[in-house]
Amino acid sequence: MATGAEACERALKLYGARRIGVVTPYQPIGDANVVRFFGEIGFEVTKIEGLKCPTAVSIAHVTEDELRRAILAVDGPEVDAIVQCGTNLSMVRLADEAERWLGKPVIAINAATWWMALRENGIREKVYGAGSLLREY
Repeated sequence: MATGAEACERALKLYGARRIGVVTPYQPIGDANVVRFFGEIGFEVTKIEGLKCPTAVSIAHVTEDELRRAILAVDGPEVDAIVQCGTNLSMVRLADEAERWLGKPVIAINAATWWMALRENGIREKVYGAGSLLREY
């Protein structure tokens, strides 16, 4: 079994990241919980961009352009890695692309969960187009 929370923690530790930027689909109360969660497991959220999606369904309608702007908003020289939370917010392909222009890990929660599930079950095949986590680890 793999959870997004545990998968993100493992991935961040694998990359040696300590300070992170986070993109979420959540309202401010959800973002506060995300910051608290990452803080409790040893990571500093230096920047967070909550997209404030009004409904669970609207999360799935966030465009790549909106996500690209959010990624850039949470990036900076103090950020070791970027994490996208919210499993209904699809960012796997864009995270793979963003790693190339940012030169740092961009962890999409669905890719991290998939990676953890595969590796925990002894499946080591590389997956391309879903980020460095699935391609290299």
